[in-house]
Amino acid sequence: MNWEAVVVIVSRWLHIVAACMALGGLFFMRVLVPIGISSLDPETRHATFLRLRRVFKMVIHSAILIFLITGIYNSTLNWQAYSRNREVMHALWGAHVIMALVVFSIALYVLAGKEPPVAHRRYMAMNLVLMLLLIGAASTLKWVREHTLAPVAQINAPVETLMDR
Repeated sequence: MNWEAVVVIVSRWLHIVAACMALGGLFFMRVLVPIGISSLDPETRHATFLRLRRVFKMVIHSAILIFLITGIYNSTLNWQAYSRNREVMHALWGAHVIMALVVFSIALYVLAGKEPPVAHRRYMAMNLVLMLLLIGAASTLKWVREHTLAPVAQINAPVETLMDR
């Protein structure tokens, strides 16, 4: 295994780990924390929520940075493959990128400042649904990329030309 393969594997792994951290963290903050702190008195509940929110903010900011770096790297590696079935793959890639930017924007908005906005629960629930759709678009894109045949020009190319790649 060469270093290029190691970098590709590590990049893909980091991208998936960041997705797990973001989705799991959001599920924890939106679904589990409110249930877990519901029996506390209002002042303690608010203080506990703000402490958890602060840690969650650091996780999300780190995940966004990892997403941006690995997403750009993974896209440049796979861009030629996306040309095989341009209509489907570019639509899925575009949906993936646009949803990611919307998810990042909502997360950064909700986590800005010391206090969350009034509608933070609604925004985070919306972000949870968008993240699930985003993962669906990403997995569909990966499946289509792996199951789309090479263009006819490559299939008919001499073996020596294919071996040089």
